[in-house]
Amino acid sequence: MKDWQGYLTQFNPERAATYRTEGWWAQRTLAGYFDAAVAATPDKTAIVDRSGRLTYAELKKLVDRVSDGLVALDVEPGDVVTVQLPNWREMIVLATACSRIGAVFNGIAPIFRGRDMKVMLELARPKVLVVPGVFRGFDHGEMGARLSEQIPSLSTVIVVGEEVPESARSWAGFIATEWPSSASAQAAWDPDTVCQLAFTSGTTGQPKGILHTHNTVLAATKAFVDRFDLDADDVFHMASTLGHQTGFLYGLQLPLMTGSKLVLQELWEPEVFVRLVDEERITMTNGAIPYLSDLLHTSNLDQHDLSSLRLFGCFGAGLPRPIAIRAAAALPKCKIFGGWGMTETGLAVTNLSDDSLELVCDTDGLPVPGTEIRIFDDGLTGECPAGTEGELVTRGPLRHLGFVQPELSQTLFLDGDWYVTGDRGRIRSDGRLIMTVRSKDIIVRGGENVPVAEVEALLLEHPSVRQVAVVGVPDERLGEKACACVVCEPHQSFDLEQMRAFLGEKDLTPQYWPERLECFEEFPTTASGKTQKFRLRELLALRTPGGTAK
Repeated sequence: MKDWQGYLTQFNPERAATYRTEGWWAQRTLAGYFDAAVAATPDKTAIVDRSGRLTYAELKKLVDRVSDGLVALDVEPGDVVTVQLPNWREMIVLATACSRIGAVFNGIAPIFRGRDMKVMLELARPKVLVVPGVFRGFDHGEMGARLSEQIPSLSTVIVVGEEVPESARSWAGFIATEWPSSASAQAAWDPDTVCQLAFTSGTTGQPKGILHTHNTVLAATKAFVDRFDLDADDVFHMASTLGHQTGFLYGLQLPLMTGSKLVLQELWEPEVFVRLVDEERITMTNGAIPYLSDLLHTSNLDQHDLSSLRLFGCFGAGLPRPIAIRAAAALPKCKIFGGWGMTETGLAVTNLSDDSLELVCDTDGLPVPGTEIRIFDDGLTGECPAGTEGELVTRGPLRHLGFVQPELSQTLFLDGDWYVTGDRGRIRSDGRLIMTVRSKDIIVRGGENVPVAEVEALLLEHPSVRQVAVVGVPDERLGEKACACVVCEPHQSFDLEQMRAFLGEKDLTPQYWPERLECFEEFPTTASGKTQKFRLRELLALRTPGGTAK
């Protein structure tokens, strides 16, 4: 049993009491919301995914079975269960079961491979790991079995799929087993205890392990429900991975909170999405901007009835005006909106449902009720005047309470209260946020954060590379792509194919590989010798890929 209380910062007691009295902390758990939905509409469709349909009553049988099974595997309150699965029903089952038994759910996107998985598992110290078998050509089961020999805490690997290593359990066998019924599997856990561990890319090269309680993570979902007047009649769609916070909050938690139907796509295919909107009468979806761009270019857009779709959330970067204009014309009954958020906060700022196209394109919106944002000066000593750019800080009932690396709390919380986001922006006189610079060492590629420091550190291990700086370059579809700027050792060369082969050998997640490489004789620097990445971006804009000046 893991006691996480020592990892958490303490809210101001008066503020915490306010969060409770005003209802932001509802003192409930995900399992509690789920049980209410089952009781209200047991025969209603809960999930539509690759395996077909599942009613709330059928989903409850799976949740009960898995809850008992995890307890039988010695998972105790506070223990971590790491789940690396595509958008399959098993993700919802496991998250709800963890909530029921007091375990900590740690969802991880299926794009990650051995190197990154090992780092996260060493930090999480899970007792159970659940992975797919072979998914998109990669054998996650074999990786899980290999990692279990390197992670002392990891006692059980469960594989959802046909090819199961000898040292692992099969999911089919796990849910077919008549596990002893456990009283603890039906317990009501303190909503102020940790229920989720989520990893996010940091500026140091190591992922930050974000700790949420039942109260904080459900407050993020509730704020979204309240802002957009969502209820049981809505039909939600999610193609963004449930292993990231957008998918977890608004694909996994939200439908269970409202008792709605959830339609899952394991991979984003816009033509399939168009058909699903028509067939399932989807009312809302959330995802990165490329999803919206792809949707507008689908060949079957005019062949299906999309009139049910009324909300499309685009997150990860500012919404480009040309895309917004095309979307408004192609989907006249659908409101396109954006916002700002982090794994640490959920969507703390969003546009309103009645915002004009101009407001959606020019601002990130207003804080959700209960959340406060401020712009502090560069020294974080005080608040800036309205309209002044500075460091964005936030506090509120949505904010996480700590890190799996406790030392991060000492630098990222101001007096245990305001959270230093690492992003820069300004706040207009009307309270609307305008983000100006994302976290300086993170590239947002199609909604996926690229941990720049980690990629740079790996490339510096290559014998031909003397200096490296990975920077973001604009991309019409993905928003940004990564470009590796390299200064080679004397009489050495380095090209894109060499880089790809090298990063493959290092077992780096492929989505983190830079798509472009440019060699320089030297980097522009400050007087103190620091590389000026903004100048590199300016120089890259003057080159065609491959190094030729325009």
